[in-house]
Amino acid sequence: DGPVYTSYKMRQKIRHAVLEETITIYNGIKKIDFEVALLNWEGVLYREFRMAMPLNMENAQVAYEVPYGVSEVGKDEIHGAAGERYLTPAADIHPRGIENWIGASNDEFGVTLSSSVAVADYIDPTDKPVDYTVLQPILLASRKSCHWVGNEYLQTGNHYFSFSLTSHQPGCENGFRFGKQANEHLVTVVNPQQYVNASLPEIHSFFNIDADNVIVSAIKKCDDDNAIIIRLYDVVGQNSSFDIGVDRSYTITKVSQTSLIEEEILELPHSENIIPFNLKRYSIETLKIFK
Repeated sequence: DGPVYTSYKMRQKIRHAVLEETITIYNGIKKIDFEVALLNWEGVLYREFRMAMPLNMENAQVAYEVPYGVSEVGKDEIHGAAGERYLTPAADIHPRGIENWIGASNDEFGVTLSSSVAVADYIDPTDKPVDYTVLQPILLASRKSCHWVGNEYLQTGNHYFSFSLTSHQPGCENGFRFGKQANEHLVTVVNPQQYVNASLPEIHSFFNIDADNVIVSAIKKCDDDNAIIIRLYDVVGQNSSFDIGVDRSYTITKVSQTSLIEEEILELPHSENIIPFNLKRYSIETLKIFK
């Protein structure tokens, strides 16, 4: 307990494991952290552990992050089943594979739960299910391989998980940044050695954009030369016109729009270190910046 946050910790022996959970409530920001440890798991086959987050929310619209976008349950699934051996209609498949977060909203408010696991559910799977939304990250599941001569995946040992919860205005567009930020932990450096001729300030940004609906997912060296590659996408379904700012220490000579495999498509205008750009709704674009 202190000026920044208050933490509560519980430890409980359960069948085949020990459960330990730490809940941290912050005083200055709207955020609750959950640290879950599944200790001394004995590796019993066909067991599953979930963290359940029941929501006092009517008419909840569930959404979760997918690669380069957001999927809304009941709206964005493909029609019918995937085909071949996969016969379940896509709309009925759960749990769902997620990236950084899962959340729910109605007309009054929304919640977002960041997740360190790759699979989550929103439907009560018990024999007597409740009729409201329950956000459920899947912590661990022990299974046998689907191959007829496959091995068992028991996952014996200790397992650690982390989650963060917040509430916000209705709509996943108001929570997706929190969901990603909570999984991108800051690196703390204590008493670093300062270079004598250090030229950069303590606070600095090499790239910036002025569009809230746009995510920059990659900044990297080009595979074929020394140009810089920037990949960005729209996450809420909104056409956008915005500027990409590049640090003045990097002199831009040319900017090209490329394919996802970095093949140049067309040259783009730029003014000194500002690149004006138009991004269509739900699109994924790649830019190549030459020095």
